[in-house]
Amino acid sequence: MKGKLQTGILVFIIAAASAATARADATLTFTSSTLTIDAGGTVEFDGTLTNTGTGDIYLNSDSFYLPYADLTVDDSPFFADSPSFLSPGDSYSGPFIDITADETISSGSYSGTYTIQGGADGDTFDDIATVDFTVDVGSTSTTPEPSPFLLMATGLAMIAVVRMRRRPVVSKQS
Repeated sequence: MKGKLQTGILVFIIAAASAATARADATLTFTSSTLTIDAGGTVEFDGTLTNTGTGDIYLNSDSFYLPYADLTVDDSPFFADSPSFLSPGDSYSGPFIDITADETISSGSYSGTYTIQGGADGDTFDDIATVDFTVDVGSTSTTPEPSPFLLMATGLAMIAVVRMRRRPVVSKQS
């Protein structure tokens, strides 16, 4: 009998500890999961984070996976604009991350993952919501616009006209 009571108490303690450390429920969606960028440009991923659980969720940190040296992630837009926690049913909509492409990046699609970390208090750093995203890098070739060519051609034509006017006229004597 004593063994069953101890087992029951142990099960109750484990269940209570599991409930206390239960993972927060939240959803994170980006307005557009794929954005297009040119070399040297920056794009901003906006979205919505919603607390779908029954308790407050503290937004303590974030992490991202974008394994490309030519792409830089800036997560300061999220921390500048988001609340420190979300009550049940509350949402935050706004900017999350900025991605900047280096001038030397190759054209192509680059995929990454962004995760919000937090939990039931300010000291918890569980992964509470994750979203995948793609950055499509457009053409990286830099071709001059037609106007510089036109300007250069006009300048060369003016130089030719001025040189022709300055030539002395040689007359033939008979």
